[in-house]
Amino acid sequence: MSNTQKINLTKLNSTLLSGRKNGERAHESMAIQFKDAYEIIARDDQLITSSYFLGLIGKELVKLAEQQGSIDEIISKLNLDKLNKKSRDECIRAVRRSISSPRALIG
Repeated sequence: MSNTQKINLTKLNSTLLSGRKNGERAHESMAIQFKDAYEIIARDDQLITSSYFLGLIGKELVKLAEQQGSIDEIISKLNLDKLNKKSRDECIRAVRRSISSPRALIG
């Protein structure tokens, strides 16, 4: 994936990454910017909830949605291979929820 931003969550001490506000704080501290694609990396013992994920890259999902159109196209821009199954499912659920209900992205 060209022009991809890696989002490495492995250095965070927490095993439960939850809450939109916490995701927004991480967005700021990691200086996440709009890119063509994102690779999200977490430890096997970490769980990323859908709310944290939306805080983390919700603004970027809005822009991707404007460009891509379909949920599957947006999901194809997210490399979630380095997440455990539960976190991967939560992230995909967040994308599906946000596209079907745009208010979910805004908070």
